[in-house]
Amino acid sequence: MSKAQLPVKVDPRRCADQGLSYEGVIQVQQLQRLASYLVDAEGEIEAQLHYSVDEERIRHVNGEAKTEVRMLCQRCLEPVVITLNAELNLAFAGSEESAQNLPGRYDPYIVDEDGKQNVHEAIEEELILGLPLIAYHDDCVITTKFEDPRAGSDEGEKSNPFAVLAQLKANKD
Repeated sequence: MSKAQLPVKVDPRRCADQGLSYEGVIQVQQLQRLASYLVDAEGEIEAQLHYSVDEERIRHVNGEAKTEVRMLCQRCLEPVVITLNAELNLAFAGSEESAQNLPGRYDPYIVDEDGKQNVHEAIEEELILGLPLIAYHDDCVITTKFEDPRAGSDEGEKSNPFAVLAQLKANKD
């Protein structure tokens, strides 16, 4: 069973006034900024959005987005799976000034000039904020050998570099 794709842009005022909800998926490869932090852009993001108007007549959207992505482990340099859960609680504003007047319980989202919200961009921003600064495996084992693997091991025949000095000293006596 496949899930519906989330719309890219919506009119948040109309959605909030009508109390609309969206549930669907976004392909990770569609979110270029998020994909730039990852080993690959495979997978999909499951998202649920609920638009409404609160008691102060502020239009907002609540929702969540979940996905599993693969980042580069900074210990062993192998891919590590990271689970991301982003919570959205955005109130809509037409400008920076009106965004400053919003209550602190909301994160402001400034809509485009045409009054639209880019749903994918809003979800992408929240997921990027949820990425770890340093990705690593919990049980990562690091082996550090700083030797040339091509060099042979001559443990039995190691020559003493000071043997020549010992001979010179013996000849001097």
